[in-house]
Formats: sequence, C-alpha cells, structure tokens
Amino acid sequence: MQISELLAIPRLHLRFLSGAGHAHRSISWAYTTDLLEPRRYLRGGELVLTGMMWRSCAEDSERFVSSLDDAGVACLAAGTALGAVPADLIAACERHDMPLIEVPSETSFGVVTEEVVRLLTHRRISSIAETRDRHRRLMAEVAAGADFPEVFAGAAEEAGIRAWVISSTGQPVASSGEDLPAAGREQLASRALGWSSFPRTTELPALGGTEGSTVTILPVQTRASHPLASWLLVCVGNHASWAEETHESVAEIVSIAVLARSRVEERWLSDARHAEGLASLLVAQRFDEVSALLQAAARPEGADGERRGYVAVSATLLPEPRLPDLARRIVSELVADWPGAVVTGENETLAVVPVPGTGLAGTRAAEQLHAEITRAARSLEPGLDEYRIAVGTSSTARDVVDLRGAAVEARHARRLAEQRGGRSRVIAGAEIDSHELLLASVPEEVRSSYRDRLLGPLLEYDRDHRSDLVRTLERFLAHSGSWQRCAAAMHVHVNTLRYRIGRVEELTGRDLSSLEHRVDLFLALKLRS
Repeated sequence: MQISELLAIPRLHLRFLSGAGHAHRSISWAYTTDLLEPRRYLRGGELVLTGMMWRSCAEDSERFVSSLDDAGVACLAAGTALGAVPADLIAACERHDMPLIEVPSETSFGVVTEEVVRLLTHRRISSIAETRDRHRRLMAEVAAGADFPEVFAGAAEEAGIRAWVISSTGQPVASSGEDLPAAGREQLASRALGWSSFPRTTELPALGGTEGSTVTILPVQTRASHPLASWLLVCVGNHASWAEETHESVAEIVSIAVLARSRVEERWLSDARHAEGLASLLVAQRFDEVSALLQAAARPEGADGERRGYVAVSATLLPEPRLPDLARRIVSELVADWPGAVVTGENETLAVVPVPGTGLAGTRAAEQLHAEITRAARSLEPGLDEYRIAVGTSSTARDVVDLRGAAVEARHARRLAEQRGGRSRVIAGAEIDSHELLLASVPEEVRSSYRDRLLGPLLEYDRDHRSDLVRTLERFLAHSGSWQRCAAAMHVHVNTLRYRIGRVEELTGRDLSSLEHRVDLFLALKLRS
C-alpha cells in the first residue's frame, strides 16, 4: 500500500507536515515505538507511529529520525495527544527526506494500525489472486509448447525481476534482458556445481554493465534432474532481503522453468529411444535406416539448399554412474546449441551433430563443435567429484555413408581420452597421431599384455636396481637413436648410454639398431603413458 491510500481515509484526519512529494511511497507494515533509537527493531518500509515520549531536547529529534532513516523506514507518523509536533522534528525529517504525518489527538494509533493492516491484507489477497491467474496462464502456455525464453522474459519483466536461466555448462537458455557475458555464465555454473544447498548468493564480476552485482542462484529441479545436466535460475539481488511478493514471483518463475526443462528432457529421451539402434545400424551399413532415424531431427539439406555434413561424438563417464543415462543427459547438454543433434546410448553415448557444409566450412564447424564441447566439459569439472568424462569427436562426414567411419573415429578418440586421464578430456580424431588412433582401437587386455611383455623386464630391473632404463629408452627413441644427441641431453657419457641400451636390449630381446624393434618398444612406451 502507499502513504496516499492511508491519507485518503477521511475518518483518520491525517495530514502531511513534510515530504508530501513522497505520497506514493510504499508501506510494508505499521510499528509503534517511543524508543529514541529503534533501528534494531525495524526491517525497512514501515510506517512508524510515535507519541514522542523519547524527546527530552531538540537534539533528540535528529537522533530519532536518523535511526529511522538508517533502518529504511517509509514514513513517520507523530501523534499530537501530548502536544503539537515540534519544529525540530519537522526539520530533522526534512533533512533526511523522511515523510512526516500528523496524527491528531482524536485518532488513536490502534485505528491507524488497523487501517494499515486492512489495506495490506486487501492488496495481498488481490495480489495472490492475480499471481495465481498469471501462473496458471503461463504454465498453460509452456505446456502447450510456447517459446520458453519469450514466456520467461515476459514473466520476469512483469514481476520486475532481472533474471536469467543458464545450463549446467554455462550456456544461455532464457533472459529477461541483456544476456549475461559468457565468462560470467560459466563462472556461475561452475560455482553452483560445488554447492550442496540452495538458494545461494554470490558476487558476479561482470554482469552486463553492473559489475560486482549480487545474484541469487536457484536450481531448476525436475523429477529426474542431476546437477551435471540441469538448469539454474540466476536473479539479481540477495534473496534474504527480498519482499514476500518477490519470493513468490521468483517461485512462480522457477516452476515455469521446471516445466520447460521437463519438456526438454522428455524430448531428449524420446529422441534417444527413437535413435536407439543408430550405432548398430551404422556398423551393419544399413544407411537407408540410418537416414530415416536422422530425418526427423536433422535434415541432409539446409534451408538454403546447402549440403550438410555430420560430426560424430562419442562419450562416456568413468566409472559407470549409478544413474544409467547420466552420460546421455550430459552429452545432450553439451550439444544442446546445435540444432538437429541426435544423442543415443546410455553410458557409452553416441551423438550425431549436423553441421553446415562438408568442405572447409564443415571442417571449421567440426573444430568449433570440438572447442565448445571442450570448454563446456571443463566447466563441469567442479561437479565431477567421483567421475571422469571422456569425449571423442570426429572429422566432418560428408554424408550418412561416411558417418560410419566418423563414428569409429570418434569412438577411438574417446578411448584415447580415457587413457590420457584428467577430470574431463576431449580429443578430436583429426588431432590424433596415426599410431595413437591405432592403439586406441586395440582392446585393453591386448594393450596390457603387449605393454607388460615388452616393458615388464625393464620396469622390474629398474625397481630392483634403482636404475633408469625405461627413461633412457624413452630419451634414446625420442632422439631417433642418435648416441651423441641423446647422451648430451641426458648429461651422461656416450659409453654410459651404450651400456644402458645394451641392458635394455638384453632384457627385452630387442635390437635397437632395427627399425622394426624400435617401433615395438616405441608402441609399448606409448601404451604406458
């Protein structure tokens, strides 16, 4: 309610003594006090009623009004039952720009308080009804398939809230105004992954021109949500200081976002089930059926007739998560900004992402996709406490026939990502050396057997004799078998190097003057790294 509404009630006989220009200031409650400094008991926005029992001298007026001003009081009402309002109190209110109302002796503070409560209650009931109607309308729009970013922007603007929805990887989903800078989104998403409770407040270094803004973060939690694959609501301000109406408006926006997110997850699950046999169809070279599976989501021709290519993405979580399709959800989030992407599988996930062009444009698109996945996967690391995510991306396939090879390339790149370690590791097939790609395609038991058979004797000897034969072999091969350059790099005499290499040859049964034997040992060392 506003101050003017209270003064408009004839039977109260209230009038302004100063600050009439603030007649439209809002009042949140009525509080009666005769304490000289009541600041600690006030929350802000109150109409403070006082009989001026606190005043013993003119200086007390300044202390009293200063205390009200510090507390954020909306208006002061002074009763005249004990005499007229003194000039020093009027002057103090004018200095602090505090509206001052005279309450005549025939009007009790109790009656004024009752009117404040009545007006607030009436407004509250009206607001609740309006909020419920608006909430039902917005929920119905989203349920009917309305554009969520548009609905969100309208709801936030109507509530007077500056807010954004971002994904767990920091990608923009919806905004009530200017988008958050990319660095700010990624920073917020990474912070939130480390939090166990909400709502939380944090400072944002750069917020579209409002550097240092305080924001409140709330999760958009669906029935099947997981922090690594979800949305976050970001609101400007500290939730601890929000008015009750603001809390309700934010709760309404969260519920709308939850419905929108649920629809997204349902669509992803439906697409995954529809494309469930994609990987096996590629292996069987049943390309007509592959095209049919992709047709619903990804067209082979662009709207302008430009030919489209495909990039395959293979991903997994290590160890296998308790939630069986968590990897698929994460990959769906990683490629959410690429229209027509199809994601299928559970922990060993395959995604097919349409990209514009098949020549140089297709190559650039594949590089862009790889860079975006790398950045997004890295932003998830704060939430990967018990997991590792390994991702492989392929070069651009010109058509569905070439997609079979792209899927194999992405899978081998992903296997190499698993071997290289790291909380998140994304490797492009185009970046892999030929021998690494070959080794990544070999089953783990074969790799382990090969590595142990060639390097086992050297590792055992180094352990028993505190020697350095494995490192010596690595350096010798790195210098292409040059005795002089290798000895100089290792700061040892050539004869010392010859002795060590001789022990390597004796223990492994390999001749390092033979290119074939050097390749054997080189591959064994690569399997160990």
